[in-house]
Amino acid sequence: MNMNKKTLLVVLMAILFSAGAWAKAERQTVVLDVDIHCQGCVNKIEKNIAFEKGVKDLVCDLEAKTVTVTFDPAKTDLQTLLEAFAKINKPAKVHEETTGANENEPETDARTGATALQ
Repeated sequence: MNMNKKTLLVVLMAILFSAGAWAKAERQTVVLDVDIHCQGCVNKIEKNIAFEKGVKDLVCDLEAKTVTVTFDPAKTDLQTLLEAFAKINKPAKVHEETTGANENEPETDARTGATALQ
């Protein structure tokens, strides 16, 4: 009987670890332009936004004036994150990538992910 308990424990551990790996795959990352000009701004963002529901990681780049947010889309969305920045008087907008853009690909709405018809 002792062997059955060990086997059951190993199976349960494998299930838990695989569930954790699956949950990480569901994360999304967005780069936001934010008017940050000093370490105080960075501290304010880290103190408030890092603890918003669904936020998994937050990296502020003072020099580039960007904040990279990794979040769980099952718990929050881009609009909610933007509202959280506005609430602390640090309005944010999605950083527009100028490199690597393909002119032949249809544009997508950053908030909804919908493809624009041409």
